[in-house]
Amino acid sequence: MTKSLSRNKSIAICILIPVIACAIFMTFCMLNITGTIWFDESYSAYLVRGDFGDIWNMTSLDVHPPLFYFLLKIWASIFGYTDFSMRFMSVFFGAIAIIFTFHLLKRWFNIKTASIATLALSLSPMLIRYGQEMRMYTLVFAIVIAATYVLDLMLETKKPRYYILYAILIALGMWTHYFAAIAWIAHIIYYTISKRGKLFSKQMILTYALAVVLFIPWVPSLFRQIVEVQSGFWIPSISMATPANYLSQSLIFSEAAYATGWLVLLAIITIVLTVFFLKKAYSKYSKTEKSKFWLLITLVAVPPIILVALSLPPLTSMFIDRYILYSAALIWVLIGMALTFAFSGENLTKKNFSKVLAPIILLIAAIGCAITGLVNVENRTPEGFIKDTILATQLVSKPNVPILANNEWNYYDAIFYSSEEHPIYGVDEWINYQYGSIFPIKHIGYNLITNLDDFLKDQDTIWYITDLNDTTRSGNLDREVLADKYRVVTTIANDRCVAFELAKK
Repeated sequence: MTKSLSRNKSIAICILIPVIACAIFMTFCMLNITGTIWFDESYSAYLVRGDFGDIWNMTSLDVHPPLFYFLLKIWASIFGYTDFSMRFMSVFFGAIAIIFTFHLLKRWFNIKTASIATLALSLSPMLIRYGQEMRMYTLVFAIVIAATYVLDLMLETKKPRYYILYAILIALGMWTHYFAAIAWIAHIIYYTISKRGKLFSKQMILTYALAVVLFIPWVPSLFRQIVEVQSGFWIPSISMATPANYLSQSLIFSEAAYATGWLVLLAIITIVLTVFFLKKAYSKYSKTEKSKFWLLITLVAVPPIILVALSLPPLTSMFIDRYILYSAALIWVLIGMALTFAFSGENLTKKNFSKVLAPIILLIAAIGCAITGLVNVENRTPEGFIKDTILATQLVSKPNVPILANNEWNYYDAIFYSSEEHPIYGVDEWINYQYGSIFPIKHIGYNLITNLDDFLKDQDTIWYITDLNDTTRSGNLDREVLADKYRVVTTIANDRCVAFELAKK
């Protein structure tokens, strides 16, 4: 009876903890899930207006592979094309990653460690932040954690089905984001230094060969991207601040330069005490647990190290923290594991002040980092304020009065909020098709005006969305063709953009 009750309790915990962790994660994702979209998201939303062939062709001109966009199109076709529904796909995959993480940690360590570490993961500010975007980062995280779980099963059981499944997950990761490859490198490093097998064993060669075969259909497009795309042109060069910024973003979702005073103290205390308690916990682990711990460490440490190495001159910088979200989020798993040991009976056997104080300080510091990070996530400054401007314009605009965006960037952001009653348009001659990410505008051509003079003939009134600069601030239009034909009637502005209601002179 006792064993049965204990087993039932374990089953209940294994169900309850992932549910609670996912609920926490999803709740915090709701903080800003309907905020204004920005260019990367606008590109995702625009691309899925095309068919699957369009997605394949257009992504080959950009910098990422197409799987995420395929899934987003299917998701939007089922759940709708609103900002909430399309962003919720990232929330969904973030929750999947959390569930896999719990069961992986339970398999490696125990239910207590898995529970506390997974609850800590659910508070990761970076995971929550990119759970709010219609981008591929939480999907990559889910694939990496699932692949790590399968890798462990594969090495333990040697069953062919796990080798095949692992190869499929490797390929899916590559079809989603190229930097998933860094996670696979971390796996290889772990596999090489472990005593489980040789790097070039027959099974592993066949496994990676199958993954390559599954990725082959995209290889011509990958070569095209390498040759034609100006990779990394938007990415700043790395510096001495890069590692500090990475840790700061991971802990409190803020660049290190903006983390001053008590925030710096919280972050430093969290890092130092996490390392301290993990070192003590490691000495108590079994041989198997130590092996699993090092696999986790490789996933946390190897990707940023490799990314820094690949960004050193004369190479083009590629270091963007969200590209290795899986590593940044797993830092919170390490914090949770440190807290597990810090408050364990084994660590607190001697009930003196020093034994109790350090765990409490770590807990307070970790909670402080989480709260600060979540506040920064909620209050993050969006790349633009298009949504607010469009909604304000639609409130005062008469039905069917067109809204024209001044360039490709504002068109991408604004077109997402277009409706039949308040249509938004782009103007072909105003769009600079310099980058591959802009080509879908010409190819799909949603509400794209190809002859502006003909379009304006029947428009006595229009709205015009543009960036807020010295010209537009003074009420002077930055497009001569409009300045010649129209006069400004109404102005709606915020800190970043402005909408003019124009009437024919």
